[in-house]
Formats: sequence, structure tokens, C-alpha cells
Amino acid sequence: MLLLSVPIKLFLSLLIGAAIGLERESYDQLHCQNNKQPHDRKGSLGVRTFALITTLGTLSGLLRPDFPDLFITVNIVFLVLLVAYYVTGSLYLKDNGITTEMAIIFSYLIGIFIALDIFPIQLILAITVVLILILSQKDIVRQWITGINQSEVTAFISYSIIALVILPFLPNQNYSLSNIPGLSLIVDNLNLGLSSIVQIEIFNPYRLWFLVALITGVEVFGYSLSKVFGQKKGWLLTSFVAGFVSSTSTTISLAQKSQQSRLVNRLVASAILANLASFFQLFILIVSTNAVLLLKSFKVIVLIILSSLGAVFWYLRQKDSQNKELNTKTGWHQASIFSLQAALKFALIYLIISASAKISLVVFGEIGFYLTASIAALTGIDAVVLTLSSLAGTTLSYQAGVLTIVLVNAVNLLGKSIYVFVVGKREFAFKFLAAILLIIIFSLFGILA
Repeated sequence: MLLLSVPIKLFLSLLIGAAIGLERESYDQLHCQNNKQPHDRKGSLGVRTFALITTLGTLSGLLRPDFPDLFITVNIVFLVLLVAYYVTGSLYLKDNGITTEMAIIFSYLIGIFIALDIFPIQLILAITVVLILILSQKDIVRQWITGINQSEVTAFISYSIIALVILPFLPNQNYSLSNIPGLSLIVDNLNLGLSSIVQIEIFNPYRLWFLVALITGVEVFGYSLSKVFGQKKGWLLTSFVAGFVSSTSTTISLAQKSQQSRLVNRLVASAILANLASFFQLFILIVSTNAVLLLKSFKVIVLIILSSLGAVFWYLRQKDSQNKELNTKTGWHQASIFSLQAALKFALIYLIISASAKISLVVFGEIGFYLTASIAALTGIDAVVLTLSSLAGTTLSYQAGVLTIVLVNAVNLLGKSIYVFVVGKREFAFKFLAAILLIIIFSLFGILA
């Protein structure tokens, strides 16, 4: 760690305090202009005050090794002055906020840190930059908080409960049917040849809930993108973000819209982009649960993503019969972020699919597993991929795992194509099917390459 001399420490603390004070003074000046108040009102702090505060903190820290009593006295006096400043501001200026007071405390502590060499100077400078950034973003933070509704707060609290409250306390232990008291004895007495099924590991509370936290976390991330960029920033971004929540519902909604719109090519591009979001989800799920499977299936996933992007660009270059911008306000119904009920439903579906796949693998071999995974893919690929990630490399070979990814992705996309033919315009349905077939063919190339 770089050790600085006393003059350099004092000079550095002076500069850091001046930088913090510059931000506070510029904000205070802007606040006074907006409220038509004199800038030199009582209580205003700026460059000089904060430079003195950090320098005082450094001097106080320098006193600590040889004069600990004086060090304590200086700190007590500083705290008394700070409390007096806050009380004065609250009573006379009717300002009950403590942002400036917290900035004063941080500035004083930064001065002490510089003096005592508690942290590397690089870390202290980083803390200073972050502090200035936080202080300067008050209006942005206030606007962001104003845009948050109660349902969003409830959803984020629910996710915190899932990921931070429940998950850490669940046992990371595998359970099988043999853990049910007396079941193994009954199976042995019946002599039905089911002993191997009874020993299959069915349930791991920690891993199951980790997957719940993972899938809901992806949904929260997708919803956060829509909040940051907004629904009106463009229908392509809107389609991509909505695809994180539900690519199936987004595709169906766009297909329905094609019945009343002539912008078929743009709608098809939007639908493909929504499914591209689900492919990125596929990548995230695999990389989070089975890194080796990701390496084995990397070519397949990359080809799926590239072929999807190629289809999007192709349809965007095609001219529609009506040159009119797509109205994103009524493009589709915005699904909720998520709920604990939906998370529990996903856990139940995953548990059923996982158990069925493992039993099929033992009883019928890989053919049975492919059949079970394909049927499950008609409702969604998240649970199937998570089951696959847990089996690949153990009871299922990586080659079979890659083949399963291609298979379930193809079944899922073809299932969406059927939905599209039912609810959408024929032109939209055929063009969407052409793009889907292109993606499936490219994914097959990933296996053969």
C-alpha cells in the first residue's frame, strides 16, 4: 500500500474536500435559483467548508497515535458542531433532510482514513467519486422513485424474500423416494423391480429454490430494462424486454395484432426478437448451472442467436405495404413482474418435469428422456433446461444434453408457430414459420459442425 507523507496527505484531503464541496455548492446554487432564494442564505455549505472538514479529519487522524485524548476531544467537538448545524437547519431553515450532514460525516471520515492509512489511497479516491456521484443524482433518484408503484415495490420485496430470506436457510441435501419412511421396505416386499426408481434423487430444497431465485431474477432483470428504457423507446427494444417476461405471450399478442395491421414484416421481426430474449435466458440458465454443458453447446446457442438476429434484420429490410410506425402502447398486455405464487408454480412444474425425466431416463433410457423433455417443452423450456443442466455430465452424457437443447428448442418454437397460425394473419404465420425453420436448421448445424 502506498504511504504518503504528511504534507501530501493534507493537500490531498484539501482537494477531496473541495471536490465534494463544489458539488454541494453547485447543487445549492441551482436549488436557490429554482426556488428564487438568495444563494448566500444561512446554512449554505460549499468548497471552503468541506475542504476544511476533510483537512480537520486528517489533522485529527494524525493526532491519534501520539495524542489519543486530543483525538477523541476533536471528534466530540466535531459531532457537537454537526448536531448544532442540523438543529439550526431544522428549526430556522425548515430543512429536515440530512444529505448534507451525511456528506459532512463522510468527508470527515475520508480525512481520517487518509491520515491513518486504513485503506489504500485508490480506494479512498473511489469512495470519494462514488460519494460525489450519489450526491449529484438527487433529482434523478427522486424521479425514479416517483415512477415506482406499490405493485413494483411488492414484487421486489417478494424477490428479496425468495433470494435473501428463504434460500440461505434451505438444506443443500438430496432426497429420494427412499427417504419416505417404510417405502423402500414396501417396494422390496412387492418385488416389482422398482428399487432403482426409489433410489433416484428427486428433490434438493436448496437447488430447487436457487433455480426459482434464478428464473425470477431473470424476469426482474427484464422488467428493470423496461423501466430504465421505457416502453416508448422503440418497439424492437419493447419486444426484446417483453420476451424476457414471456416470449410466448408476446409472440401470440403480436400475431393477434397482425390481423389489424399491415406492418407484417415489422411484427414478425418483433416476434423473433422476443424469442431471441428467451435464447439469452437459455444462455444465462446454462452458464449459471452447468458451465461444461455451456461449452459443449456453445456452437448451438451462438448459431441460434445469430440466425435469429439474421432473421430480424432480414424482415426489417423488407418494405411493408403501410409505412406507419408501430404503436407500442397497444402492442401487448404487459405482464406483471412476478409473484410468489408464480414462483411456487414454477417450482412445482420443475419438480414434476425433473422427476419424470429422471424416471424416464432410468426406465426407458435416453429415448424416454427425449420424449419427456419434448412434451414439457410445449409449455416452456426454462424448467426443461434447468433439469437438463442438473443431469448433464452425471446420468446423461453431454452429447445427449446438447441434442436435447436442440430438440426442446425446436419443439418449443414449432409449438409457438401453431399458436401463431391459430390467432395471427396467414402472412405473418408463414413468415414467422420460415424464420423458425431457419433457426432450427442452424441449430442442427451446431451439432454437425
